[in-house]
Amino acid sequence: MFESRVVCICGLPGIGSVGKVAAEYFSTALGCSSVRSFFSHSLPPQVTVSAGRAELMHAELLHSRDKERIFVLSGDAQPLNVLGMHGLAGEILQAMESEGITDVITLAAFVGETAESILGTATDLESAMLLQDAGVPLLRSGAIGGMNGLLAGMAPLYRMRGFCLLGTSSGADLVDIPATMNLLYAMRDLFDLELDFSLMESVLIEPDEPAPEEVDMNYC
Repeated sequence: MFESRVVCICGLPGIGSVGKVAAEYFSTALGCSSVRSFFSHSLPPQVTVSAGRAELMHAELLHSRDKERIFVLSGDAQPLNVLGMHGLAGEILQAMESEGITDVITLAAFVGETAESILGTATDLESAMLLQDAGVPLLRSGAIGGMNGLLAGMAPLYRMRGFCLLGTSSGADLVDIPATMNLLYAMRDLFDLELDFSLMESVLIEPDEPAPEEVDMNYC
């Protein structure tokens, strides 16, 4: 369903950091390098610090050196207000269109009653049926909030197909690794990628082990 298509895999912070962690995994596993950074006055008023270097919060579009038809979008945070979300989403999608991207796939979490480990949706019926044919159960109703919803939903305004894949989560964990892994497995199968998940799988918490009481993701 994505043969000969140019795809951007997107994951911004949200419930369980599911989309963000998955996108950052892809950016590393696929050997991505930066194409463009996006800044907004609606992002949280703070900087991130790494190895002594302070940097404004931003989103970043990256391109895979190994898989030239795949881009990745990741980010430090989501805008704090609705106007900021729409403005930043439009700026990002315009840049994606200029890069020749044809499909926007956002990764996020689903919290609710379902027996499925992942769910999917698309911005047109034909694309939704392609997801279903590929073994992705469809989300039949509900809403997807924030940038992970907007980027997929606004994609047709920029002549791109929009998809969203959701990993089922309890919503209780700041970092939901099992839900992230379910998304990674699904994306691996959709794109027929050879990916090493051993490092991610090694941090899965066994059911009889207590979860950490605090996880500092610097999102305060």
